[in-house]
Amino acid sequence: MWLIYLAILVILECIADIFTKEHSIKRTAWTFILAVSLYATANVSYLMSMRHNSKLAISANIFSVSTGIIATFIGVVIYKENLTSLHITGISLGCISLILLLS
Repeated sequence: MWLIYLAILVILECIADIFTKEHSIKRTAWTFILAVSLYATANVSYLMSMRHNSKLAISANIFSVSTGIIATFIGVVIYKENLTSLHITGISLGCISLILLLS
């Protein structure tokens, strides 16, 4: 059950990241309000995952690596950001760490 709450956290956090990026580009109040609201809502999911006996060390790492991978995908696909081979290597290692953490 805690993995479901953690997945909700990751999804909401990544959507909030999009609004944060949009705010940095457009400087509109609504993007700021949505980003902050989504970050706050996302952390409620984190609290719920902790209530369902998730391990802090594992869940924090799953969260960090997952949001990093998804944020990189969003940056490359939506915002046309470039990655170096070193970035790609780091992301690949992040994917491997997720596999190890979830096994």
